[in-house]
Amino acid sequence: MKNSFHVGSIDNSLLIVIVVIITVVLQVLDKTFGNTFTVSLGNIFPQADLMVFGVMVLISITIQVVLIKKTRESVKVERSKSRLGQSVLVIANLLQYSAAGILVIILFEALFTSQYNVDLVEAVVGINLITSSVLLAILSSRFVRTCRNSPSKVVLAYMVAIAILSLNGIITFIYVDNFLQGKPDYITSYFNPWLSYSPTASPDLVFAYQLMGIMSFLSLWIATIFLTSHYASKSKKIKYWTIVSIPLVYFASLYLIPFLDRLDLLEQLGVEDNPMYVYVYNFFLNTVRTAGGIMFGVAFFVLSRTIMHVQLKKSIIMAGIGLILLFGASASSLIIMTSYPPWGVISTTFLITGSYSLIVGLDSSAFYIATDSSLRRIIAKSPQKEYDILKSLGSTEVQHIVASKVEGISKEVYDQIQYDNLFAISSEPTNVQEYIDEVFREAWKVDPDLLQKAKDKLPRKDQG
Repeated sequence: MKNSFHVGSIDNSLLIVIVVIITVVLQVLDKTFGNTFTVSLGNIFPQADLMVFGVMVLISITIQVVLIKKTRESVKVERSKSRLGQSVLVIANLLQYSAAGILVIILFEALFTSQYNVDLVEAVVGINLITSSVLLAILSSRFVRTCRNSPSKVVLAYMVAIAILSLNGIITFIYVDNFLQGKPDYITSYFNPWLSYSPTASPDLVFAYQLMGIMSFLSLWIATIFLTSHYASKSKKIKYWTIVSIPLVYFASLYLIPFLDRLDLLEQLGVEDNPMYVYVYNFFLNTVRTAGGIMFGVAFFVLSRTIMHVQLKKSIIMAGIGLILLFGASASSLIIMTSYPPWGVISTTFLITGSYSLIVGLDSSAFYIATDSSLRRIIAKSPQKEYDILKSLGSTEVQHIVASKVEGISKEVYDQIQYDNLFAISSEPTNVQEYIDEVFREAWKVDPDLLQKAKDKLPRKDQG
């Protein structure tokens, strides 16, 4: 990797960041435009809501195609030799385009029949939430392996946060499906979501949905604190905690405002009588998690600024982009209203793209560190705490590569011994992996590059 450490052009990554900014704006508009501003536009332009919805659908599909393509180009994703990697790539792309196709059907159905099928909305939501949860579960399992081989507070925090995010996706789908099942088969322009009957979800489901929403936000906020806490120096401590507390206060206000409303404090203050209150509150309600996602993603952007390795920098940026898209895609409270057209669904279609960007970004980061000894040496010797997650990811990937080769060799030797013996025995060298893990732990303490040296000296299959 002769050109690994040059200040090269990152036009591709810059393009992706620009596209992501447009995506965030699109998600915010999707969650606020429908039941507020298009109502006003409808008095001026007939079917203004459908026109705006149609334009946003086309923009969103274009963005998703660009993001998936540029993600692979940016981190140089090639055809994986892993069956799991191949399956993730093919299935994620297939389901992403399937959801986009169903969204187009919903648009045409609304344009030509002035109604849309709720089952189609349910399909789009289900495809995105379930696929995203599976991708996050795979990523969380990789963090489990990393945490076991190279323990770190940051790795543990992200492992827990991503696992909770995965579970939250499943709970959210059950919650949304519970409401959509009680809706009419077709939603028309005359349907009033505010006056429509919605089935009462079981208290346990409502509690689980709210609890997982809170836990997913708080767990990732804590992980972000662990990743960036070194910036809280004595001279910048107040500034740091003020910045990182803004999304938390913003999120807490989501539950504080309804509490104040129940106490009639907002009415006493005359806030509810203000005609702008509905617009502002709707905007506030639907952008809370988007604001948190921006903070979680920016933490990775800040980390990438200190890295000169071009490909690793791009991978970390992709991971940050994934978090931004994931949290910006949260629109369940709007989807269950089944407005006409179905606002909120456009945002949800970015769940797969966000999860895909996150898993590709972190997985490729581990690969670059594991396969570049000079890069790993710099990260291992760096006193900067934000590199802890990279150290753990890189060392675990090296261990995995070397262990695979050692296990292959040990199996060949074992088979040869059995072949030479007069009698076959049933025992297996079950202690090989434990022995390998112990050697790795000791080797990493002595010399972070020792594992790479061992990997390079192992015989290759093509060498016989």
